[in-house]
Amino acid sequence: MPQNKFEHAIIVGGSLGGLMMGLALSRSGYTVTILERADSSLRNGAFIRLHTKPYSNSEIERELRHLASNGNNNVEAWSAIQERLRNAVAKERGITLQHNTRIVSVGQNESSAWATSEEEKTFKGDFLIGADGYRSIVRRYLDPDKPFADYAGYLVWVGKVGEELLPKKDWKKRQLSSAYFNNSAAGTLTTAVMPGIEGGTNPGQRWIGFCWFDHSHNQLLSELGVLKDGVAQHSLYGGDIPDSLLGELSQTSQANWNKEDDAILQIAIKDRSLIGAPVNEYIPNILSKGRIAIIGDAAHTMSPMTGAGFNDSLDDTVAIMDSIKQYPNSITKALGEYQTRRLDVVRQDVLGGQGFNRSYGRL
Repeated sequence: MPQNKFEHAIIVGGSLGGLMMGLALSRSGYTVTILERADSSLRNGAFIRLHTKPYSNSEIERELRHLASNGNNNVEAWSAIQERLRNAVAKERGITLQHNTRIVSVGQNESSAWATSEEEKTFKGDFLIGADGYRSIVRRYLDPDKPFADYAGYLVWVGKVGEELLPKKDWKKRQLSSAYFNNSAAGTLTTAVMPGIEGGTNPGQRWIGFCWFDHSHNQLLSELGVLKDGVAQHSLYGGDIPDSLLGELSQTSQANWNKEDDAILQIAIKDRSLIGAPVNEYIPNILSKGRIAIIGDAAHTMSPMTGAGFNDSLDDTVAIMDSIKQYPNSITKALGEYQTRRLDVVRQDVLGGQGFNRSYGRL
C-alpha cells in the first residue's frame, strides 16, 4: 500500500496508456482520477500489434498485457483493447474516469500537483501523470522549449471492416492475428485479421483492419486545418472528409491495390468509417519534473509502422510502478528514477521509428 505522503494520482488522458496507468496505480492501492477530453464512445482505430516479447518480472505487466490481449496473440482491434481496459477500470473502486474534460493547464508545488479544465475546475492530487497523446498539454508544461511533436510528412488512413461484408473467397485463406503488407506508388497498405464483435474468430465473424500510409496530401491537410505551421492539430474523421477526397481515395485504391484489399477500402470510404491520422514524431528531452511525469505518446511519439506505441506505453507504466516501489516515501525521487530508466530507451525507439518514416512517409 502507498505511504500517506502520496496516495492520490491525477492522470490526464484516458486512452490506452492512461487507462493502463490508472489500473496499475489503483491495484497498488492508490486513488486515481482519470481526465479524458473525449466522450465515452469507443475509438474507431484499426489494429495494434501486441508483441510477444518476454515478460519482465513485473506482476502488473503480466496482468495488463493479458487484459489488453484477452489471451490473443499479436494483433487486436484498438477498440477491443480500449473496451476491455475501460471495463476493468469501471470495476476498480479506486478509479474515477471523467470524460468530456479538456485540460488546459497543469501545475505543482512542494506538496501537490493539479490539472485545470477548460471550465476552470481544478483537480488536485499528490502527483500527476500526463498520458494525453501527441498534442500533450502536460508535455508543454514539462518542456516549454520543445512543446510540440513534429509532423512526419504523411498521414495514415485507418479503420476496420466486418469480414461478413467481404467475399468469403478473398479472406477465408487469411490467418487470424496476422498482418499483410503491400507497397505501391500510393504508399504502404497494411491489413490484418482480428477477432471481431464479441471476440468472434471464425471466418465471417472477424474484423479486417487496415492502415494506409499516404504521403500525397500534405497541401490538402494544411488547407483543411489538419496542419498549421507544420504542426498537426487533429485527425480527419469520416464526416469531415471532403467528397472530392473520398472520390480520389476510391480511385487511387482501385488503381493500386489488389481486389481483396481494395474491397476493404471501398467499403470504408463509402461508409465514411475511416480516419486520416497525421503521423508525428517526438524525441523527448525530459520525462518528469517534480511531481509530474509523461508517458506514452505524450512522452515519445513515433511512427505507427513500428508497432511499438502500445508496448512502450506499457513499459512506461511498469517503469513508474517499479520506481515507486524503489522510492515509496518520495514521489519526486520515484518519478526521477522513472526518467533515468526510460529516457535513453525511448529516445532510441523514436530514432528507430524515423527510419520507417523515411522509408514509408517521405518517398
